[in-house]
Amino acid sequence: MAKNRNIVLHNPIEKQFNDVSRYHYYLFLLIFSSKIPIFWHVLNLIFLSPPMDYICNSIGRNSSKNSCPCDDPLWDRSVFAETMQTKFGLYCESIWLISFSQSMMYVGLLVGALVFGFLSDKYGRLSMFTMSCLILAVSGCLVSAMPTATAYIFMRNIEGIGTGGAMITAYVLCIEYSGLKHREIVTALFHLPINISHMTLPGISYLLRHCDDFQLALSIPVFFYVTLRWLTMESPKWLMDSGRIDEAVKVMKKIAIFNGISSDNIREQIEEYHAQHSTKTRKQIKFWQIFKHKKITMNVFYMSVIYFLCGMGYYGVSQYIGKMSGDIHINVAISGALLVPGTIAAVFLLKLLNRRTFLMITIILSGTFMLLSICVPIHLSWIRVVISCICNCFFFMSFIIAFLFTVELFPTSVRNSVLGFLSVLSRVGQITAPLINSLPENASGAVFGVLGLIGIIFCYLLPETKDTELPSSLDDSKLLTRRGTSLELNIAIT
Repeated sequence: MAKNRNIVLHNPIEKQFNDVSRYHYYLFLLIFSSKIPIFWHVLNLIFLSPPMDYICNSIGRNSSKNSCPCDDPLWDRSVFAETMQTKFGLYCESIWLISFSQSMMYVGLLVGALVFGFLSDKYGRLSMFTMSCLILAVSGCLVSAMPTATAYIFMRNIEGIGTGGAMITAYVLCIEYSGLKHREIVTALFHLPINISHMTLPGISYLLRHCDDFQLALSIPVFFYVTLRWLTMESPKWLMDSGRIDEAVKVMKKIAIFNGISSDNIREQIEEYHAQHSTKTRKQIKFWQIFKHKKITMNVFYMSVIYFLCGMGYYGVSQYIGKMSGDIHINVAISGALLVPGTIAAVFLLKLLNRRTFLMITIILSGTFMLLSICVPIHLSWIRVVISCICNCFFFMSFIIAFLFTVELFPTSVRNSVLGFLSVLSRVGQITAPLINSLPENASGAVFGVLGLIGIIFCYLLPETKDTELPSSLDDSKLLTRRGTSLELNIAIT
């Protein structure tokens, strides 16, 4: 009887993916590298609309710095030749358009994550990833050509849609190509290019001080990743769980040929597994149907709060660091560099610690360091910057764990939909970040710190997912408990 259970729970695709092959290196290199230009668009507004000073050049007006009203501002272009403020004349009564443009970019991220999350569950991970990249590349280039602030903000919103879709579809594609043994490592390494993106963005801004040149330099490289539709293959796990057995077998055989290994019995293994899970996998549930189940609903709620707080914390603190005193390029570069040790540490800590424990630790430390930074006198700006960067590192690590946690909590047929929905909550957090950063420096820091600590409660209430196969059905997801799941024993025996 135990043996039958093991056979039922054993996924032939995950078993084969437990061995890292040449195709894995090929696929992950392409997907991981795409994160660099894609994530540039998430943080580029730090340099598209940085703080800009001016003096009023009008006769009879107050000539002090940043005075209002002013009919003819003389901008300080010593750092940036052109920004959103100088290009569209945003100051005094129109200054609110800057924070509004940031929020609309995040609204685009929200819509993209939600829409492409649903579409990728229906039409495939790879096709929706490349579609997102196309939208991002085209709209990103068009941003620099927009003649008015209204058109500029609208196109930034479209750019956000492409960015949001590309980020979540790429991650799920990579995880579904990962075996159980390598899931934690792939998750952590998936975020390493994001650190590289964070560090290199200030360098591009330093070289290209005009906002239009800067924007084009970020957008053009994304066109290459549209070609991944023909250079790589769809997730075979998604194909199998969607009932497209022939296509799943075809992909697995192509991978075997690429790796130079035999694939003689792969069809039999996939068909046997699918037949034994027919009552689960052939019934494709819709996203809204998960809310009929109390336990799954509560897990979605807990993760929603965590995603909101992580989105608000990480992106908010990134902007917080950018507006702190000192060189904006150096501040942001230091912030990105300090994320690297956290990402590398996550590779090992994800193997050692349970998901809940690790997530609780990172959230506690992120909130604590944020509150600690505001206790440092403002004149010691470099100490405040370093402490805030450490805080941001822990917020980023929380994101890494939350992404992995999500794909392990929910079944294949709604995995990307749930991840898209949760990403929406993350984007809502991002939308609130500019509003919080409009407060005085210490006040905004206190808000980020206190709200971050609230997430500890919701982390504790989640079930544990470490060392479990990706669930194929709601029944698999329901078996998860705070102490793990009964599936673990079967996997270990297998």
